Amino acid sequence: MNTSSVSPLDRARADNNSTVDQQPATGRLDTIEEQELRRQQSRAQLDRLYTPSPIEREFRSRLADPTLRQFGYDLFQSDARTSPGALTGSVSDSYVVGIGDELVVQFQGATNESRTVRVDREGRLVVGALAPIPAAGRTIGSVRRDIAAQTKRTLLGTEVYVSLGSVHAITVFVGGEVDRPGQFNLTSLSDVGSALALAGGIRRSGSLRNVRIVRAGGAISVDLYGLLGIGTPPATRLQDGDRIIVPVIGDTVAVAGAVARPGIYEVRRGTSVGAVLDYAGGALRPRGNTIAISRIDAGGAEVFVKAASLASNIQPGDAIQLVGGSAGGATGRVVLRGYVQNPGPRPLVAVPMVRDLVGDVADLRFDTYLPMAVLIRRDPITASREFQPVNLIDALRSRPPVALRSDDRLYVFSRTDIAFLNQTPVRRVVLRQANPYPECRSLARLEALVSDTKSPRFDVVTRGALIVERNGQSDVAVGGNLQSGRRGDEAFRTGGDALAAQAVAGQQAGQAQAGQAQAGQLQSNQSQYGQNDQQPIAMASNRASSDRALPTDFTDDGSIAASDRRPASRCPAVFEEEPDLLPVLIENAIGVGGAVRSPGAYPVAGSISARDVAAIAQGLIPNVDALTLDLTTARGEQRIPVADTIALTGVTIRSGDDLRFNGAQPQFESGGVLLTGEFERPGLYTIRKGEKLSELIARAGGMSTLAYPYGTIFTRRSVKEAQQEGIRRTGRELTNALLAVSARKTGSGATDSTASAARLIEQLSSVEAPGRVVIEADPRALALRPDLDTVLESGDTIYVPKRPNFVLALGDVSNPGALQFVAGKSAREYLGETGGTAKTADKRRIFLVLPNGTAQPLRNVTKRAENIIVPPGSTIIVPKDIDPLFTLDIVRDVSGILGTLITSVATIALLAR
Repeated sequence: MNTSSVSPLDRARADNNSTVDQQPATGRLDTIEEQELRRQQSRAQLDRLYTPSPIEREFRSRLADPTLRQFGYDLFQSDARTSPGALTGSVSDSYVVGIGDELVVQFQGATNESRTVRVDREGRLVVGALAPIPAAGRTIGSVRRDIAAQTKRTLLGTEVYVSLGSVHAITVFVGGEVDRPGQFNLTSLSDVGSALALAGGIRRSGSLRNVRIVRAGGAISVDLYGLLGIGTPPATRLQDGDRIIVPVIGDTVAVAGAVARPGIYEVRRGTSVGAVLDYAGGALRPRGNTIAISRIDAGGAEVFVKAASLASNIQPGDAIQLVGGSAGGATGRVVLRGYVQNPGPRPLVAVPMVRDLVGDVADLRFDTYLPMAVLIRRDPITASREFQPVNLIDALRSRPPVALRSDDRLYVFSRTDIAFLNQTPVRRVVLRQANPYPECRSLARLEALVSDTKSPRFDVVTRGALIVERNGQSDVAVGGNLQSGRRGDEAFRTGGDALAAQAVAGQQAGQAQAGQAQAGQLQSNQSQYGQNDQQPIAMASNRASSDRALPTDFTDDGSIAASDRRPASRCPAVFEEEPDLLPVLIENAIGVGGAVRSPGAYPVAGSISARDVAAIAQGLIPNVDALTLDLTTARGEQRIPVADTIALTGVTIRSGDDLRFNGAQPQFESGGVLLTGEFERPGLYTIRKGEKLSELIARAGGMSTLAYPYGTIFTRRSVKEAQQEGIRRTGRELTNALLAVSARKTGSGATDSTASAARLIEQLSSVEAPGRVVIEADPRALALRPDLDTVLESGDTIYVPKRPNFVLALGDVSNPGALQFVAGKSAREYLGETGGTAKTADKRRIFLVLPNGTAQPLRNVTKRAENIIVPPGSTIIVPKDIDPLFTLDIVRDVSGILGTLITSVATIALLAR
């Protein structure tokens, strides 16, 4: 076969067969799902390559249906060019025996013998001692009866059983409107379908209903529609020398519209409209249909007529359009959707009210959100959609009852659906930031409304969030806890939702590194941002952005149309089913904050009491003193004392209002203070707000007789954070200085010195800050100086050591170590006990670290006039003077950096003792 003449459709069919039938060369067997996927991909490729025939183009144009195809021609699409395989199964008595056929003859009884005999060229069958029997041209049933009669006469007491063995080959010619006309070898059991399959099938210009088999004695007409379920399948056996001719297609009609199998059908004269509709599988709706016929009149013009009845005859070239009785609306139907156990349509006569449709509160699923459902209905005049908020709290009590209309759809929500309104992605869209979830239809719809209207009607969802300015735009910073604000904007860099942060970072290539840092801070930030950004999100859809905001199509039973079902996404399913619900809920929301368990935006329909508002926010926080309700409405502000929840019953709230339940600050700090060391009762203590150190020491029973208050080590978390930031800042400054030095100097010595300084800078940056604060901890001193009494905070730690009996001398001394403390001994005397300072010591920079954490310079410690008293537990530091050792500029520069580093590291080490 010449490959240059092969059409793209034939090549695609060949690829389809090779893709489906052959296993990949990976050594493993494909699963059924993988095979089906490849078949679907191949079918999609075939559909793209499909070229309509002239008949199809004509009917597609007339009926405005681009999917119409001629019926039945895909019957021969499979590759059947190979010869038939082995034949199995029984053969009917009507089979005509021919020369070359084999019969299996089995004798049982007095003679037990099995013979396989072939019909000879004379057409006879010779079976052992039996007389020759004429077989060729006779049915196998008559031959079997002759063999039985011969056996009865010749072999007494013997039964005979005859079956067909192998059959003879025949040669037939296939011509006319087929893809590969020519002669083909078949078996005598083959039918016309097998021959046509070997010829590549019938072209769309050929007839399926008038295939002719020409043989000696005349011609036989075969209707292949019987193989397709229309009429009786053909039972004609092929014979050697038959010629199969496929003529040009006959009269055709098209059927489109509300039928099970639209298509173009070949018909015979006198076919009725009802018969053609039966070809197309019948009407989808059993009643109320209109049959419109596009007909070509005698002048060639297209006219539309209405079929008088199903018995009316059609004319060649007619195009039948079956149209439903209505334009798509439903009468007497209401639909329940959303967070319900039994969604779907109901008859309006059975559920005339919302209460009848939903039932009692006990019938609802757990966690159903009652303050607002949404009723989507059609305006009776304009037919436009209306969104009517429904308060289920009132509707289920019938005060007042909410009547339903035909074709209403009621959407019920869960608390998880409502929690999505307070998620960072929604807030960012309202703030006109990039949509973190572009695959969500609901967020895309909200984004379009925010961009088009530029009105504050959606701002209620951002009232409970801290808004910061970042990169010239407003962005969500935090959802509630402002105590982390002392760290500056670092605490706000992830917003409150890591998924949204990652999505935004992925969209903004210029902020990719910032996005990675946000993902790294996810866990710590979520713990302090409150509950609003931690609610689970129900997932439901993924659709191209071009049609995200389009309304959902529904079937007659109220379910989502198959073409509109979507894979899961990160937004609630109810909002993906109907994207306009999310903006409607936000428009009807109120802001709730303060002393409630779950602050945020909550949609309400109509009016609701403040008591119910507190309930939907999961209740008031218990044990809050001096609780008041600050209510802000369009009419003004109002402060209402709250003695109990009963007082809230008479306060009416409407959508758009803002509520804050204000209470006095709690009397206790959020964490305790740890006392260790020489206390009478050490341990972890809960502290009141504003409690001072002397008060806590008194609660702990005071200090023991061995305590050394002057050496108290007091650490605080906020101080540790500030010190850690200082260490990092010092490391950055030293790094910049080192880079400036290395840029001015060259040479191997400069490189080695720079590398050494860089390693020390790295060590300094990795040192953990102690967080120590110098305080006065002696109860006697605090009694005399109350202004020195430290106010405690959550997380403080206090360690009181025993009174030490040593003084440390470290650095560039002859024998560094711990020396016994002697009252009245000066620093010069302690240095003398170490053997004195070394020659390389920097005597101008000697300093003393006192037990309370302060430091004091000892510039003239080697002179007798300098006699500084050293308390027990002190440390004398003698730095090394490295300037005289080197003369190169680079070393002087680096040595200055090294000196700063050594002093810093030594100080931190002492403070961390």
